[in-house]
Amino acid sequence: MKNIQGWRIVGFSALVIGTMIAVIWFVHGIDEQGMRMAIRATARTSCILFLCAFVASALRRVWSNSFSTWLLQNRRYLGLSFAVSHTYHAIAWTGLWFVTSGAYPKFDPLGILGYLFIAAMTVTSFQRPAALLGQRAWKVLHTVGMYYFWLAFTVEFSMRISHSVLIYLPLVILLVLAMVLRVITPRRQRKLAS
Repeated sequence: MKNIQGWRIVGFSALVIGTMIAVIWFVHGIDEQGMRMAIRATARTSCILFLCAFVASALRRVWSNSFSTWLLQNRRYLGLSFAVSHTYHAIAWTGLWFVTSGAYPKFDPLGILGYLFIAAMTVTSFQRPAALLGQRAWKVLHTVGMYYFWLAFTVEFSMRISHSVLIYLPLVILLVLAMVLRVITPRRQRKLAS
């Protein structure tokens, strides 16, 4: 883990996820099936990267070890890696639109809102735009964005459990545990302080 820090995480994520999509398309073809498989795969990689950034601070407070320290130190780069993964996700959705002659996807305002959050959170992950936005507005944007993605992943994957229990149930459990961790950590800190 020590060798993979900072921007290397983003580069490594881009390379691994890009290779994964290339293999999917090579094996299954660049058709509707291949695009749908790439959409599902990138949704899962996005979820894992999101969860790493989402729990980093809370996990470090309750479980101080080298892994939680690494997560916290690299939270920004894990978030940027999530943005990279979800960009691949958007490419696969666009590919699905092309291979189905515009039959998919339908207009999705919640999906568009998600990508607006990704764009805003990515831009403000850099020092100058973050300073222009201001600390309070930055905190509101990133907090609301993180909870929006948590809700989106939880709802979407919960609806898919019946299609594949072995894939989606563990992800939903991880999402619920992540929220529990974030909720109980501040309360635990207040009890320790009193």
